[in-house]
Amino acid sequence: MDIRQLRYFSEIVEAKSFTRAANRVRIAQPALGLQIRKLEDELGVELLHRHSRGVEATEAGTVLLRHANAILKQVEQARQEVMDLSGPPRGEIVLGITPTASALLAIPLIRACRDAYPDISLNLFEGLSEEIMRRLDDNSLDMAFTYNPGAVTGIPTEPLMGEDLYLVGAVGDQYPGETVPFATVCQRSLILPSRGFGLRDWVEDMARKKDATINVSFEIDSVATMRDLVLGGLGWTILPYAVVQQAVEANQLFASQIVRPKVPRTLHFAYAASHVENNATRAVRGIIDQVIADSIASSNGRLRRS
Repeated sequence: MDIRQLRYFSEIVEAKSFTRAANRVRIAQPALGLQIRKLEDELGVELLHRHSRGVEATEAGTVLLRHANAILKQVEQARQEVMDLSGPPRGEIVLGITPTASALLAIPLIRACRDAYPDISLNLFEGLSEEIMRRLDDNSLDMAFTYNPGAVTGIPTEPLMGEDLYLVGAVGDQYPGETVPFATVCQRSLILPSRGFGLRDWVEDMARKKDATINVSFEIDSVATMRDLVLGGLGWTILPYAVVQQAVEANQLFASQIVRPKVPRTLHFAYAASHVENNATRAVRGIIDQVIADSIASSNGRLRRS
């Protein structure tokens, strides 16, 4: 077993295809298959299950993937730390981010990182909190934001920022006022993500606690599309204020804080399971702290430090 074989194996699982993985690592597909067969022969187990839709890791392959990603990450970090000694922070950082956090933080994070550290390539993976935590666990992400830190055990998280949820509607719809009771929210025709998204699960959990049922007219798994449908007068949605602040200030949308009860959420930060700190991760973490601080300062009290 060597680093090259582990890298090939990781690429195949990520691509779910020998053909795509071969293109990524720039070797012929038969040669790639030969390396995986050698790896399976050495370990005495089947690592990949081949089917009509491509390939996926077996149970043994999933275990190997977690270790392979950790090893590959450590090799890259070793290379990076040595290079860091002779210059400014550099390298690739993959940051996981949820859709609602992305709507608020993605642009300022990328802009600040580009301006302060041009030699760092900051790549964003947008996904559900549960998927993000799994990717932290198998070390395919370097760091991440999540609203559900308990999705995977064993990964320490740090609370960053608290926020409340708002009922959002188009200007011209019946404005309920600066605040709106949760019971009233349940009566509205709502546009929300499908089950599995943290926002939807959070709201439904609150409804169960109040022995209520929410009225979902459309399921849309895109924050931007949800916002556009509300602008088009097709319903109401529930979002953090920061996501719709510009549209509210432009008098396109209104946002009423949900009360009785309030619906608070906390954004958490976490590193990969096998995280090893280097100049690049320290630099990006510093950027994150500054962007969070700036967001809180400009939120008129709607965001708060956790």
